[in-house]
Parts: sequence; C-alpha cells; structure tokens
Amino acid sequence: MIPPAMNYLLKRLAVLALTLLAASALIFGALEWLPGNAAQLIMGPEAPPEAVAALTRQLGLDQPAWHRYVDWLAGLVRGDLGLSYAYGAPVADLIVERLAVTVPLALLAMVFTVVLALAAGWWAASQQGRAGDHLVMGLTQLGLAVPSFWLGMLLVLFFAVKLQWVDAGGFPGWREDLGGGAWPGLRALLLPALSLALVQAAILARIARSALLDIAREDFMRSARAKGLSRRAALWRHGLRHAAIPLLTLGGLQFANLLAGTIVIENVFTLPGLGRLMAQAIANRDLIVVRNGVMGLAALVLVLNFAIDLLHGWIDPRLRTRAVADMDAEMDAA
Repeated sequence: MIPPAMNYLLKRLAVLALTLLAASALIFGALEWLPGNAAQLIMGPEAPPEAVAALTRQLGLDQPAWHRYVDWLAGLVRGDLGLSYAYGAPVADLIVERLAVTVPLALLAMVFTVVLALAAGWWAASQQGRAGDHLVMGLTQLGLAVPSFWLGMLLVLFFAVKLQWVDAGGFPGWREDLGGGAWPGLRALLLPALSLALVQAAILARIARSALLDIAREDFMRSARAKGLSRRAALWRHGLRHAAIPLLTLGGLQFANLLAGTIVIENVFTLPGLGRLMAQAIANRDLIVVRNGVMGLAALVLVLNFAIDLLHGWIDPRLRTRAVADMDAEMDAA
C-alpha cells in the first residue's frame, strides 16, 4: 500500500503534468489562431510571395497544426526550443540567459512583499481601531491604486536622480570578470523589486491583518493573553504561524502577478530579463520566442503553486489527507 504522503505527492505530480499540458495547448492554440500568416508577419507586407513561401516551409508552417504542436512538445521535453527568427540563436539559451535576471528579480520582490506585508498586517492587527491601524489601511489602499511602473519611475527620480544612491537602470551582470558581481547585480534589482513589491504588499497586508484578527479570537490566543503576553507579542509569537496557510496561498498567486509585472518593470529599468525579451520578441514578430517565453513563465508559476501545495501538506497534514480524498472523489466521478 502506498503511504499517504507518497500518494499525495504522486497525485499532485499528475495534476501538475496535466496542467502543464493544458497550458501548452492553450498557448499554442492562442498563437495559432492569430489572424494572418506568421511567415508573412515576420517578413513584412512587402515581402515577395516566393520568399514568404520559402520561410513558411523553413518554419514548418506548411505542416498540420497537430503535427507542429507534437513537435513543439517533443522539443520542450528535449530542451530544444528551436532558433529565434530575430536573433538567430537557440531560444533555450536566450530564455535561460534572461531568466538569470527575471527569477532573482521576482524572488527579491517576493521577499520584500512578504516582509512588508507581514510587518504591516501584524502592526495593523495589534493596533486594531487605533491610529496605526488606520494609517496602515490607508497606505495599503493607496498601494492598490498605484501602478507599479509609475511607482518605479518615482523611485528612479528620487533614489537615482535626486539622491544618486543607485543607477537609474541597466544591469551589470552576475560575473565579476565582466564588471558585475553578486552585490552590483542585487543593487541594480533593488528599485525594480521594490516597485513590484509595494503594490503586491498592499494586497497581502490586508489579508494578513484579517487573518490575524480572526486568529486573535481563538481560545489559544486568549490563553496566551491570560499568561501575560501583550496583544502584539501574542500575535507575533503565535498568530503569524497560524496565519501562514492563507498567506502562502495568496503569496503563490501574487508570485504569478510579480512575474507578469516584470514585463513592464524590466522595460522601465532596461533590465535584460525575460520580460524585456518578450516585449522585443513581440515587436520583432518573433513568435517562437513569444510562445516558449510564455510557456516558461506559465511553468514557473505552476511549479511554484505545486511547491506551495506540498508546503501546505507539510504544515497541516489534515489538508494533505483532505486533498487526496477530494482528488479520489473527482477521479471516481469522472
């Protein structure tokens, strides 16, 4: 008999694989159904028909859609994503190179988001109904209304132009022999990450406050207060841990928003990340880069959500048992 933990893991892996397959079909279909001939779009409206026909054969666009989809899936499995039309380089190399900027940017933004949101939510919950609570809620309401790209430009004007603490844009790289390094690279990502994080932290802070206020009414919190802990200390020691599950769920969804936000922020700060590559690929009509880049972003989000599901099961085994039972019921119904 398969142990419950292994059963849960195998079922989540099956769901992940099916979701990735569905995402690939949706991405391929969305680009396939775009009006016009892709080869014509690449070469421009003035290209002669013979050149367009030759490029159509070269790209395999004369093959049936299902054949091209299967070839693409096989390439994804092998790591062969084809050649970029605009760069003439392997798409896999381009994406891996750009992910070295996008992933650290999104992770740094997520760290800022969690730290700021938990601190703000904890402070607001501990000051419920007081000036501190109203101040935090007012700031989060303002954060919900501010676009990240506009906030990024304000941060550039203040910290880069006025104070001159950081550069206004660009990325020196991670290699010291090329003039970059760990600290210069992180320093270049600070303002972009903060631009992304402040907007997302406003959402998470409100959820954290609500979750902590609900937990504050529980019996174990009353017992902690009866033992002499202040409301603030009780929420810090016991409340944050019990509020972790809803915050983890929302945090996983926010990471998807952070990845999507990098497309705009990387262009604002001229960072050579995947978002900027996608924008350039769209401008250059480099559809093969667009398709694989979107699939890469979707895979990152799905794998992160998969990791969060596993973390949920580790934090609370009851969720793991319930999830397995629900999936069994869905399979039996199907």
